[in-house]
Amino acid sequence: MVRAKLGLSAVLGMLWGFPGASLCHAEEPSPASITVSEIQPIVDFLASDTLQGRDAGTEGGLATAAYLAHELKNLGLQPQTGDDFRQPFGQGFQNVIAVLPGGDPQLTDEWIVLGAHFDHVGFGNRTNSQGPFGQIHNGADDNASGVSCLLEIAEALRLGAPLSRTVVIAFWDAEEKGLLGSEHWLKSQPTLAPIKFYVNFDMVGRLKDDRLTVFGVRTALRLRSQMIHANQSDMHLDFDWSQRDDSDQHSFYQRHIPYLMPFTGLHYDYHRPSDDVEKLNVEGICRVGRVMTRCITELANDQRPGALQFRGESRREVVAALPQNIPPGRLGVSWSPNWRPGMPLIVTLIESNSPAAMAGLQPGDEIVRVNSTAVRDTQDFMALLRSAPCESTLFVRRAAEGSPAELTIQLRGCPLPDGMSIALDPPEPETSILTRVQPQSEAAAAGFLPGDHLLGVVEPTPRFRQRRWQVERAGRIRLIPPSPETEATPTANGSGNPNSPEPSR
Repeated sequence: MVRAKLGLSAVLGMLWGFPGASLCHAEEPSPASITVSEIQPIVDFLASDTLQGRDAGTEGGLATAAYLAHELKNLGLQPQTGDDFRQPFGQGFQNVIAVLPGGDPQLTDEWIVLGAHFDHVGFGNRTNSQGPFGQIHNGADDNASGVSCLLEIAEALRLGAPLSRTVVIAFWDAEEKGLLGSEHWLKSQPTLAPIKFYVNFDMVGRLKDDRLTVFGVRTALRLRSQMIHANQSDMHLDFDWSQRDDSDQHSFYQRHIPYLMPFTGLHYDYHRPSDDVEKLNVEGICRVGRVMTRCITELANDQRPGALQFRGESRREVVAALPQNIPPGRLGVSWSPNWRPGMPLIVTLIESNSPAAMAGLQPGDEIVRVNSTAVRDTQDFMALLRSAPCESTLFVRRAAEGSPAELTIQLRGCPLPDGMSIALDPPEPETSILTRVQPQSEAAAAGFLPGDHLLGVVEPTPRFRQRRWQVERAGRIRLIPPSPETEATPTANGSGNPNSPEPSR
């Protein structure tokens, strides 16, 4: 059924009189201010027949731009240029851009850009719709959901303490015509140097089974870690390493600007008239908004080395290939690869600046004991090192001395259960990824799984199996309890690198 078109004056008249369309100011600046009662009227209006599918350059599209400019003004944000939030371009198109200045004089000239496209496909045609054509395509999920989410995030940021970096709020027009809005804005900037990061909101309205897909986590350092710490809920995060080219983040990614993009997934109603507001999970939009507000706050304030620097390696990385970068040994010593059972374990090489070097270990030293446990063979020694506390005691025998010397040593990394192999993941320098968990091992009994990201020990105790481990699995931080088995000497196959040609720990 073809619905009647309204004139622009009627659209604007309904716009200014629409109840609840304006954002309410929360008393406290917090992600908790993002609520269903604020999101619902926004998506109701944006996905109403009044705006006729928000096709770029049409009366409905222009009315949507006017609405967004009105809301940004009410929030107390400032236009990027001049006194109008709207930036015309192309064939009657309009981006809507606002700025929230940063509060750190050293970082205020660096920008975090947050974007969502507000246009849709109008009445649909063979080039942009899956049919039926000639009916209003309201685009509730695509992308009234992303626009409403970003408006609420803008409010939460505006009411909060000033962020270190400047935040640019961008509502793009003509995304459905080929990313025209974001492309125009980027090309019109005098320089791209201030733009340090981009967050894209496109189709976040169909959260199902608490699963949210996140793109872009490998485009800069520590993005996965920032997302999981922002995820203060039971939401399952699926980190997708692929690089999509069908939304505005691609305009930034092509210019070597790192990004994040939350996404609740494709569905049958995509680019159909049936993408209506009653099918939205509005509480899900709120949950996405809260997580992303926390993450954006961290991004805007992050001053760690390498923060927000683009990783070109992300172009080639695929999730099927887990990282295989073996971490450095905890001690930093090597012994003869020709060692045989019954031979003493004699140190042949010590890494410079390693824990062994700093503790005074010397080539030619025979390692006798680790803490209170005697070293029987090399496998035993490696297992002992894996499970030893960071501060440990090494007993060594030297040729010129009769009794073993006692050395206090600060081992690298954290102690690990037997039966797991770990690797370093380049974009997450503070964590390790489990690449293998041996069946029926101590690690398997404790509940570790391949793919877990090991964050550290949260309950260090002298008894190894009473420790609790903090891991990230599917975007959620969880504690792994100790194995129920009684304490015993570590088994012989816990080195995690059995194929190493030169033993080094």
